[in-house]
Amino acid sequence: MKRYYRSVLYSVLVFLVLFTACTPQPPTALPQAEDLTVSMLYPVQTTEVEMGKALKSIIRVTDERGNIVKDAQVTLSFSNPDGEQVASIPANFGDGDVYRSEAWPIPHKMQDGNWTIRVEAKTDTHQGTMTTTFRVKNSISETLLYKYGFWSDAPDLRGIVPSLFKESGDAQNGVIIWGGTILTQHIFPENWLEIHWRAGNFNLKTAEEVRQFMLNELGDLGFTPLREIGPFEQVKFKNWDAWQGAARGQFLRYDGQWMVFYAPEVNKTYAIGTTVVQAPTGIDAHAYLRDGFEIHPEVDAQGVAPRPLSRLLPPPELVSPELGARFTGTDQPITLVWKPVKELAEDEYYLVRVDYNYIESNPLVKYTTRETRFTLPESLYQQPNCNIFNWRVTLMRQTGLDENGQPKGEPLSFNSLYWYVEWLYPLGETPFLRKCPNEQF
Repeated sequence: MKRYYRSVLYSVLVFLVLFTACTPQPPTALPQAEDLTVSMLYPVQTTEVEMGKALKSIIRVTDERGNIVKDAQVTLSFSNPDGEQVASIPANFGDGDVYRSEAWPIPHKMQDGNWTIRVEAKTDTHQGTMTTTFRVKNSISETLLYKYGFWSDAPDLRGIVPSLFKESGDAQNGVIIWGGTILTQHIFPENWLEIHWRAGNFNLKTAEEVRQFMLNELGDLGFTPLREIGPFEQVKFKNWDAWQGAARGQFLRYDGQWMVFYAPEVNKTYAIGTTVVQAPTGIDAHAYLRDGFEIHPEVDAQGVAPRPLSRLLPPPELVSPELGARFTGTDQPITLVWKPVKELAEDEYYLVRVDYNYIESNPLVKYTTRETRFTLPESLYQQPNCNIFNWRVTLMRQTGLDENGQPKGEPLSFNSLYWYVEWLYPLGETPFLRKCPNEQF
């Protein structure tokens, strides 16, 4: 009986051995050899990239014989100076026998300094890694944030590369004008963002108070001269009660808006101006430029601008002729009139600047007076011109005489608004050939 059981057991063992031999076994994973060479062609250690700008990386992968590897899975990991991983993106093989990543924008409001890139390349049986660094620097937005305590996105409509045109004052009272132009023929696409800030609450309760605050307290307004500001209406700008108004520039194409509001979280009053020429279609360009504005009370802003803020007397208020008044011939004198800024001291006077276009030039003529009126001379009318005469007035303190014996000095007040008159010739009596290819109005 025992012999019988031994025979059966032996048969079962033989069957199991044969069955196991016939069953496919899972393959054993081979370790990936560290024999791929990964080379970073861009960025390199000397590369500097601004926050917000896009970075495209270029990598080459070769095997142990130096041959190009085309089928690797390549991944880039970016870490900030504190060693925190910020992003991980792939790179794909393409032209030039290299791997290229998609454009990756460096995030804003990050730490500047030396960032690290770790690149890993893998095939089924091989792999390789390398690590390098590049430098990330603050953009203008970060610089403004740390200096003045507010954030603003770059005014880059239509791909314009903006620059700081003006920066004055400090973290408590100041102004910036930021924007740019695309140079084309005649009319250029432009966008400008202008931010004024003043410490305190000016309790602006009416539209006229807002207008006077801008003219008398801010004073130097606009990237180009402003002919008029307002009217203003009450609106909500983000979480602030605000006043929104129009701004009329020198040319009709200079479409401008202003947003004025008090921010109690930092006890400052802000005025944000936007100017757009040839805006993209389908968007509110002014909202696009100002909606990136943020206030950051947590930032201990103590910055000082390269230039001090101008703190001058209110500008002369222009009275007549009204903006855009039209005259024909010389029978009726054109007398410019403004309100006095103050009672003049012996060394003070008004500077009246008159400019006009002809062909591609813009002649400027200066006149001085201690009166609050000035009559345009008929000789000016006889000069070749385009019939538009711009004028503005500034209160000055005399510091000497120019080469013609006329007073020269320094401004005591802000410039007035930039008004104009049309001074036409009777039909058919123009004494010069009119060359005005780019009419102003």
